[in-house]
This record gives sequence, C-alpha cells and structure tokens, in this order.
Amino acid sequence: MPKSKNESPSQARPLDDYRLLFETMSEGFVLCEPIRDAAGRLSDYRFLQANPAFLRGFRMDADIIGRRFKELRPDATRAWFENFEATLESGEPRRFQYHDRGRGRWYEVHCTRLSPTCFAQFYIDVTLVKRAEQHQAHLLDELNHRVKNNLTIVASLLSLQGRDAPAEVREHLEAAVSRVHAIADLHAELYRSRGHELVEMDHYLADLVSRLSRSLAGDRVKLVVESDPLRMELDLAVQLGLVINELVTNALKYAYPDPEQGVVTISLSELPDAVRLTVSDAGRGLPPADQRRRGLGSRVVESFVQQWGGTFQASSDKGARFTIEVPWRRPEFAEPQTQTLL
Repeated sequence: MPKSKNESPSQARPLDDYRLLFETMSEGFVLCEPIRDAAGRLSDYRFLQANPAFLRGFRMDADIIGRRFKELRPDATRAWFENFEATLESGEPRRFQYHDRGRGRWYEVHCTRLSPTCFAQFYIDVTLVKRAEQHQAHLLDELNHRVKNNLTIVASLLSLQGRDAPAEVREHLEAAVSRVHAIADLHAELYRSRGHELVEMDHYLADLVSRLSRSLAGDRVKLVVESDPLRMELDLAVQLGLVINELVTNALKYAYPDPEQGVVTISLSELPDAVRLTVSDAGRGLPPADQRRRGLGSRVVESFVQQWGGTFQASSDKGARFTIEVPWRRPEFAEPQTQTLL
C-alpha cells in the first residue's frame, strides 16, 4: 500500500501493520458488500477483500474480488444468509459453525457489521476440536454401552442368588435388581440417543415403565406415562429414575395387591425453575402414618429430595398421590452469576 505524500511515518506505520496482519494471519478474513432483493432481504453479497488464508482455505483465487457469493455457491441456502442478515439488522456480532463437507473441515464463523454497506466474515478452523469432540462422543457411547451391559450382568447375578433365598431375602434382592435395571435403562438410553450426558426423559421413562410393567404389573395394572419432552443431565436423571422405580414399585405392591387391577400414572413436567414428578394411583390409599413402613425405598426418596433442596408431598384422596419438586441443579452446584462480555 503506497504512502500518501501527506502521511507522516507515524500515520503510515499502523496501516502497514494492519496490512501485514491481514496478509499473514492464519484465519480467513473477508470483507463483503450486502446485496438485497426487492423485499429488502439479504439475498447475496459481493466480495470486496479476501486475505490469503481465506483464499487458501477455500481453494479460491484473487479473482473472487468483485464477484457475488452465489456465483461461486449457487446452492447456498436461505439459512446461510440469515446469519449475516441478523448482524446487519441489529449491529450485534454473530457466531455460528459451518461444515465444509467437500473438504471435511469445520469453521467457526464470526460476522461483524462495519457499516450499513459492509460487513466482515472471520473464519477460524475448528476441525481438530470437532474431531476431538467426535472421538470423545464415541468413547462416551462405548462407555455407556459397557456400563449398561455390566449392570445387566449384576442384575442377573442378583436374580440367580434370589432364587434359592428365603422369601424375605428374595424380596430385597428383587428390589435391588429393579434398582440396578433402572440405572441400566438410563445408560441404554444414552447409548441409543447418543446424547452423551443429556437424557431424553420421555424415552427413558417409557423404557423404565415398560420394564416395570413386564416384571411386576403384568396385565393387572396399567402404567401410564405423561412426560414433557425434557432433556436432563445424567446426575438428576439417575436420581429421578431410582425414585420413580421406588414409587411405582410401592404402588404396584400396596395400592393394587394381587389380584386387584388398576392404573398408576407417572407424570414428569417442567416448571420455570424446577422439575415436578407425580406418581398417583386410585388404589387403597395411604395407611395411617404410624402404620407406614419406612424401608430403603422411602429413604432413597427422602435422601434425594433433601440433597436436591426439593419438596415432597404425599396425599390420599381416592388413592395415593406423591409429588416431588426439585430444582434442575443441586444447591451446591448452582452456577454463580456472571456478566457476559462477548
């Protein structure tokens, strides 16, 4: 870039530095002029400048300067332009990820409005990060699959041990088997959905309840699931799965003792700052407080509610109804409030 006759060395030096940065930086950088349709929407844009890293990364030549994007990519979707249009309209910088399938590369694209007639695109190659994430996801899938299989083996061993045990011991072993299966079902859901650390609760509850129905309810008692399409972190999902296992097992055992028939409803819903679980039946109702058995299942429920800072209510009106509300995170794990700078 030639110096103007009126430029002093101190004025020219920053411009030279910026030009050197523009030409040697490893990230792709382009300046673009928006092109709008008759309705005023961004429909295309023209390349005004492009640094060498951008040209190398996308295998282009300097002759793209002055050309429209759609000349090079006629298959561009409306969604691609919406990312830039949002920045042009609001003036707020925007980030999104772009997968160049032809070259197998991933980019994080930063878009900034410089003026109403000019915006900049900044491309950061994040392919190595994406590959590391995919590798980690594969390892997590494999881990969940192996955990599920190992838990199934443990449940089978407990079942075998319970066959020849006295009635009271066999009952406790069967309860332990059910708890192990509740956790195994969750890892099976993680492996199947590839959610890695987020559990699709409606799918998980369907599997959990289906197993309980086959093993405990049979045709006598119908189990009904009413769940919002919630995605839940593993820690909370495990705890809720165990609690549901206990409450449904108790309902099948005490609300409708064999050969009685009935319905048990399991409801999971999202509140503004919490999640609500309700297990209800139309059976015999709750016994008086002084006659209630306080076994391991009760302690599991009470411990969960206490640890998560939630509430637990039990009522008996034409059956039994148990309602639990807990925050999405344990109190000690609550994230501190921070100011978003970028």
